[in-house]
Amino acid sequence: MNPTIHNLIFDLGGVLYDLDIEGCLQAFEQAGLTEVRHLITGTNEAGIFQAYETGELSTPRFREEVRRLIGNPQLTDEDIDRMWNRMLVHLPQEKLDLLHELGRHYRLYLLSNTNDLHWEHVVRQAFAKQGYQVSDFFQQVFLSFRMKLAKPNPAIFLTALENAGLKADETLFIDDSPVNCQAAKSVGIQAIHYTPGEDLRSLLATVL
Repeated sequence: MNPTIHNLIFDLGGVLYDLDIEGCLQAFEQAGLTEVRHLITGTNEAGIFQAYETGELSTPRFREEVRRLIGNPQLTDEDIDRMWNRMLVHLPQEKLDLLHELGRHYRLYLLSNTNDLHWEHVVRQAFAKQGYQVSDFFQQVFLSFRMKLAKPNPAIFLTALENAGLKADETLFIDDSPVNCQAAKSVGIQAIHYTPGEDLRSLLATVL
């Protein structure tokens, strides 16, 4: 164990939760949203997807904006939710096991750029369906759509640190975006970049 690190802050999508960005893009393109690749990247979104991620749009308003962009008022809520949640694959059991192990030695937190629909899906599929609660793994959860802030804005890290009562230099942040990692480092948090598909356990072993 690294004696200087007491807190681990994990990103969600791309680090813990496996994503299928291409599948999501294709689903929206097939529905007629031709400019979707300029709006969805999987790390830092743009347009209505960014507004939804930062809590500027409610879920009903988000759905209406999707209908407007596509030009199809007949799209159902279920159609839109299915296309948007197509991005989410699953949270592997080995990562849940790793979180349980790490939780015996560190305080674990989640800091994610996400939105209401994605978070509901994750809670249902990755935790509740398996008989878990989010609190079984994390001390606190910090979500962009609730905080009205999104990475890489340094303010989201400062807010999380203050809210949880954490010291930056005792905290390690793990994210799949180099830009987000750099933002965390700018406020004194230690950070490591995770590449999707990499062995997370091995990566953490290099610093813990």
